[in-house]
Amino acid sequence: MKILNTSNQFLLPLKKVWQHFVIWLFSGSELQVWQESDRHGRTLSWCAHDPITGRSVCFGSEEEMRIWIEQCYYR
Repeated sequence: MKILNTSNQFLLPLKKVWQHFVIWLFSGSELQVWQESDRHGRTLSWCAHDPITGRSVCFGSEEEMRIWIEQCYYR
C-alpha cells in the first residue's frame, strides 16, 4: 500500500494566497519583492510589484532582480 503525502499539494496554493494577501495588506506604496518556490522549497523565481506604477515583474534569479531594481530606482 502506498501512502501519498498530499498536504503539500493543498498547502502550497494556500501559502501563495496568504503571501499575496499579506503583501497587499502591508504594501502601502513600497516596492514589494518576494520569492516563488516549488513544493520542495526551491526558488523558482523572484517577483516584484510596484503599487505606485502598477508594474509587476518576475526574474529567474536574485541577481536579475537586483539589477532591475537598481536600474529602475537608483538611476
